[in-house]
Amino acid sequence: MKYLVASLFGLLLSASAAAQHVSLGITFQYHIVKQVSVDAVNLAPAGSYNYYKVFDNNWKFFTAGQSIVIGLVSQLDYKKVYFAFEPSFELNVYDYNLKYVISDTEEETVKFKTTLMQYNFPLYAGFQFKSSNVWRFSIFAGGELALPITIGTGIYLDSQDKSGNDRYNKYDMQNILYNTSPYANGLVGIAFHYASLFRVEVRYRHRLSYPGEQYHATFNTLGIGMTYFLPLNLLKNKIYHED
Repeated sequence: MKYLVASLFGLLLSASAAAQHVSLGITFQYHIVKQVSVDAVNLAPAGSYNYYKVFDNNWKFFTAGQSIVIGLVSQLDYKKVYFAFEPSFELNVYDYNLKYVISDTEEETVKFKTTLMQYNFPLYAGFQFKSSNVWRFSIFAGGELALPITIGTGIYLDSQDKSGNDRYNKYDMQNILYNTSPYANGLVGIAFHYASLFRVEVRYRHRLSYPGEQYHATFNTLGIGMTYFLPLNLLKNKIYHED
């Protein structure tokens, strides 16, 4: 996998020779709207006696977890088109609620919280429009390789009686909602650019593979981002023009 990342970076460097403008910067992103969805009615984790009911597949604001991304940006401009590579680090937290049947008349909500620290390597292309001498908009799309490096899990109950913790194993969702394998995301977004100083964006991201084979769990996020470009002037051509 590291050879793939190195190859993508080398390809980007070679392409910079033909670019109008090369920009280097720092990006900060915050993904606050999330959806975790499992395509099943019930979950029976491997190696566990527990049996959970699925009910929590909706989009959520904050309560499904947040992601914070900090990284570097290398952007190549070719008139209206640009290509960008963003090696970054992400703290990715997501929560997922399941129902556990205690008796014929009682059930309990169990929240599984997963925390991933991961390296991301997005590569995408953008098209710029509505330009003035200072500002412009763009749409962009591409893919992202994610490499999880650390996983933390926890269980939280909706009842005040915490004795129920003994019923559950915090690893019940392993290979259902998470694992340590690399995976790919697809991404699209829209951005506002101000000169060669910064870019503000809204980005949608969709996971392209499932953590496990038995159950199909999909992940979607929507976030905002700010990219600051360094005043290096690596190439002196205009960033964008109409002709």
